[in-house]
Amino acid sequence: MVDTRVKVRLAFISIFVLGVAAGALGVSVYDRRIEPGRPSGWTGRFDRERYVKQMTEAVGLQPDQMGELNAILDGTREEFLALRARLRPEVDEVRQRARARIRGILNADQQGRFEAFLKRWDEERRAEEQAASGAKAERRAP
Repeated sequence: MVDTRVKVRLAFISIFVLGVAAGALGVSVYDRRIEPGRPSGWTGRFDRERYVKQMTEAVGLQPDQMGELNAILDGTREEFLALRARLRPEVDEVRQRARARIRGILNADQQGRFEAFLKRWDEERRAEEQAASGAKAERRAP
């Protein structure tokens, strides 16, 4: 009788694990089939080309409207850059407070590695910001 109970439990656990695996596989296949190449979730960056393409298809933009759309997107980009510049001091303050709190939980060895990590992280972030603010928005046709 003990043998049967063990077999039933193992069968139940096996079915559960197989169900989880099948669900994960199904979600993965679904994500790939919906829009291949699309990053999953919000990346934090505006994909202008994708936006224009989808809007053109959804709304039926005419070629003469593309110039106006690009001008609107260019102006909006400049507004966002100005907003980021105004908010940067507050964002930096929050970032520095978080970093100070993180330093408080690290031992001496970890703090040195954390500083090296922050240096690399900040350099990458600065390069991305310079690329974003320095690059002129390209005019793209769908």
